[in-house]
Amino acid sequence: MKKDFYDKPIYTISNYIINFFLSSVYLSICNILLILFFIFTAIDPRNFSLLLLFICLIPLGPSLGALYSTIGKIIREKDIYFSSYFWSSYKNNFVSYLKLWLIEIILLTILFIDFQYFYLNMPEKGIHIIFVVLIIISLVIGFYTFPINSRFEIKLKDLFIISIYYMIKKFPTTILKIAVIILIYYLSNKISIIFLIFIPNIICFIFFYYDKSIFTELETKFLSSDSNK
Repeated sequence: MKKDFYDKPIYTISNYIINFFLSSVYLSICNILLILFFIFTAIDPRNFSLLLLFICLIPLGPSLGALYSTIGKIIREKDIYFSSYFWSSYKNNFVSYLKLWLIEIILLTILFIDFQYFYLNMPEKGIHIIFVVLIIISLVIGFYTFPINSRFEIKLKDLFIISIYYMIKKFPTTILKIAVIILIYYLSNKISIIFLIFIPNIICFIFFYYDKSIFTELETKFLSSDSNK
């Protein structure tokens, strides 16, 4: 009787909803500094500081890695101890997520500074557009590296090579991810910061659905390589 209840769609749906809100709460806790930064900047744009933004963004990487890992586990196993798995993934893989994230935000910061320089000083030449494209490409690569890193233990160099490979191979999915970046940018200027905290969860669910074939392919490759050793 108990097993029949857990197998019912209403239980599965309610479990997903509860986990969705829990992940938003945990993500907010991990990134309280970033939320405060956006609130104060929205109140007075003069409060904006690129250095302060960089510092506030640092905790985002490990929390996103834990979110990707947990959502992937939910999709595969349907029902898990969400809270314990999230914080366990956050703690155990903190360094791995942080190293990957620091590379990402350092690169994005450099590209943003270059964009700002050419946009303010030489807008007529259109060079700043190149940096917009490079920023988008960097973000898209990040949308591949984080899911893969949350599932497999791969060296950083190989992780970026694999991510670029799938970015090209899964071009329709890449276009989807670019569209999501543009949509996020649009929504960030239109909706309240309160609603923005739910966006990472939605993105993770959508991306994991489209990235399932990548995980299956990588699992097959790793299993075959292990069997050949």
